[in-house]
Amino acid sequence: MDLIKSSDSKYTEYENLLLERDQVSKEAGQIWTAYLQMFGKLISDNYEEKLACIKCKKTIAYYQSALNHGGVVDAAAMEQYLTQEMAEYYANLRRMLKENEAANKAGTSTPYEVERAKTLYRRLAKRIHPDINPETDRSEELLELWNRIVTAYHHNDVKELSELEVLVRKALGSEDVTVEIPDIEEKIDEVKAEIDQIIHTEPYALKYLVEDEAAAEAKKSDLQTELESYQKYHNELNAVILQMLQGGGLEIYVQ
Repeated sequence: MDLIKSSDSKYTEYENLLLERDQVSKEAGQIWTAYLQMFGKLISDNYEEKLACIKCKKTIAYYQSALNHGGVVDAAAMEQYLTQEMAEYYANLRRMLKENEAANKAGTSTPYEVERAKTLYRRLAKRIHPDINPETDRSEELLELWNRIVTAYHHNDVKELSELEVLVRKALGSEDVTVEIPDIEEKIDEVKAEIDQIIHTEPYALKYLVEDEAAAEAKKSDLQTELESYQKYHNELNAVILQMLQGGGLEIYVQ
């Protein structure tokens, strides 16, 4: 199947903008991976230490409340309270650690693989990109192939993209489809806005950090200083808890 494109002169501009949007979106993902490889562990270490401080503060508040009401602490009830209070925080920490692990496992593509993947993707996108070919959203087979193409493109998987090109050619067959893009000028403006949004927000906006060695070192230094500050505060809070436990007045009830 060949696409018979609209005679509207704006069609090519729209097509190129879609490809540009997909390219900067891919770059944003690569920047985020590089960012996590550089700073992910320090960021998660900071967050974990911050959570330890939060948990200590909640423990102190719980003990203080007990002191104000007779001094008896039900250890099981306190543990249940802290678990509930900290659940969302620890879910965020697990997500961060999982992202860090995925980033550290990500392979490095050669310049050839990057350019070859880009060429194959552009060729495939011009045939079955859902915003270009209306048949893609109507066909389960084409949509599945498109989703595989997007995944392969983001991983610069040239082998997969090459194989998908064969499958796409087979899936399209010989029936021609005429493509008309309604409200094309409005759509062009929307895609331009999307590109601008991607480029000027994170993770794309972190590009300077992963490409500037001096900026990266300064960021690592700031994160290390922040971590040491949290560690110091954590020790201070632990000392307060120990003082409360040793100072009398609290009776810890364990079932």
